[in-house]
Amino acid sequence: MQTWLSDRLDTARTRWAQFQDSRSGQRLLTGVRWLFMAGVVSYLAYQFTDIGWGRVWRALPTTPWFYVLLLLMYVNLPIAEVAIYGKAWNATARGLLPALLRKRVLNNDVLGYSGEAYFSLWAQRNTNLGYRAFLLLAVFFLSGQVKLLARYFPDETSTVAAGIAVLICVIAVGVTFRRAIFSLSSSLLLWIGGAHLMRFLINTGLQVTQWAVVIPEVSVGSWVTLLALHIVVNRIPFVPTRNLVFMGAGLELAGALQIPEAALGSMLLAQTLLDRVLNFLTYVGTSALDAATVDDCEELDALSLPDEGA
Repeated sequence: MQTWLSDRLDTARTRWAQFQDSRSGQRLLTGVRWLFMAGVVSYLAYQFTDIGWGRVWRALPTTPWFYVLLLLMYVNLPIAEVAIYGKAWNATARGLLPALLRKRVLNNDVLGYSGEAYFSLWAQRNTNLGYRAFLLLAVFFLSGQVKLLARYFPDETSTVAAGIAVLICVIAVGVTFRRAIFSLSSSLLLWIGGAHLMRFLINTGLQVTQWAVVIPEVSVGSWVTLLALHIVVNRIPFVPTRNLVFMGAGLELAGALQIPEAALGSMLLAQTLLDRVLNFLTYVGTSALDAATVDDCEELDALSLPDEGA
């Protein structure tokens, strides 16, 4: 039975890959993505019209802390990943940062997890590291996604405890089976897991703080609930423009959470638009930097994994 099921899954994956690579498949998938985006944008336009565009405009964030915290959240993930990949691969920030910034742009503005696919191809093309090295870091990246389980817990304390517990379990499994899968030291695996956990806690703290400084009259509990929704939406795979999806869902919950709709809508709209601008500037800037630099590829070719006993 297991062999039969495995054969069927392999056949389905092969056919799906062939369909994706075909011209008609690419056109259909592109059309579906654009149709989905058009539906989300239309729904948001309806919501903002119902609230009142004038109210939304007047409620735009004026505190400078909103923009400072936005920048800190923007660079949090790339900087954390530079530290993680740099330590695991003995690489420099100069070689890794442009690719990791583009990975963030692709995940946010193109399609969920398309950034991981891009970075996998980039790593295989620009480094001499084996597949297991990338698999290790992909697994630990996905360990940050297990917070999706948080939606099954009734309160914020359970949510945080569950997220930390699941992450610790993932790290423990990685350490236990490292010789068969990863060929990296237990201290490095624990460091990578701890770095991902720290990145997650910092980013969620910055996000709640940003919302609270813009609309201080809302309770912390409401922001934590909205944060849980944000985490769930951002962990849904293969969804384009997840920020827009979160904006629509957040506005639907605003009344139940006792958050002013106009203020929340304008804040999320400003955050989304500024994020798009930053993504555009980042992608253009890093692409131009790569085109003008040739030394980085030679440097990345010399990467090596730490010894198991290190």
